[in-house]
Amino acid sequence: MNPYFQVSREGDAEWNFHVGQGRVMLSQRRFVFMIAGSQSGKTCLGPAWLYQEIRNKGAGDYLAVTSTHPLMKLKMLPEFLHVFRDALHLGEWQASDKVFQFKDQVTRVIFGSATNPESLESATAKAAWLDECGQDDFKLESWEAIQRRLAINQGRVLATTTPYNLGWLKQQIVDVWKAGTSDIDVIQFESIMNPAFPRAEFERLRGVLPNWKFQMFMRGQFD
Repeated sequence: MNPYFQVSREGDAEWNFHVGQGRVMLSQRRFVFMIAGSQSGKTCLGPAWLYQEIRNKGAGDYLAVTSTHPLMKLKMLPEFLHVFRDALHLGEWQASDKVFQFKDQVTRVIFGSATNPESLESATAKAAWLDECGQDDFKLESWEAIQRRLAINQGRVLATTTPYNLGWLKQQIVDVWKAGTSDIDVIQFESIMNPAFPRAEFERLRGVLPNWKFQMFMRGQFD
C-alpha cells in the first residue's frame, strides 16, 4: 500500500522518502504543514511521522484527525493500520472506540473527525497528525481544540493536505509563516515530486484545469 515503507529483517520500519517528504520529516518546528499537490505522497507520510513522534515521546495518547469519518475510513485509517498493525504488529484496532491500542496497554492513537470539535476534547495528547485539514469540513474550532489537547505536552503537529480554500489554513498558518514565525513550518511541493506521478498527466491537467485550480490542486499553492 505505502510505496515508501517496508519492514527490515530486524522487524523495524524502513522508509524511502522522496525529497518533499524528506523535508517534512527533517523539520524540527512544532507545527509542520505539508501542503502539496494531489497524489504527491501526503497521507502515506502521516504514519511515518507519527511513528517517529511515538518513539521520541514515549508512552501516552496521540491523535489522528481527519476532516470527516468517510475520509478516515477511505485513506487515513488504512494507511495507518498497514504500518502499525499489519506490518509492525504494534497493537490492535478497536473499531467501536476508534482507538489503536498498543500492546503496552498505555499508548493509544485516538482517531477523530474535525466535523465535530467537541469529540476532540477528551485526551491529553503528545502529538497529532491531521489529514486534509484544508477542507471545508475541517473547522477552525477543531484546530483550536487540537491545540488545547496538546498544550500540556507542547505536542507537535503534522498536517497533510491539499489547499482547498482561503480559510483558516491560509490566514492563520500560511500567512503567519510567511510573516516569519518560528514555530510553524509550511512545506509545499507539486504532485510530480512523487516519482510515481506521470509528468504527462501533470501537463495534461495544466492544460484543462483553470489556472487557480491547477495551482492549488496540483502545485499545492494558494490562489
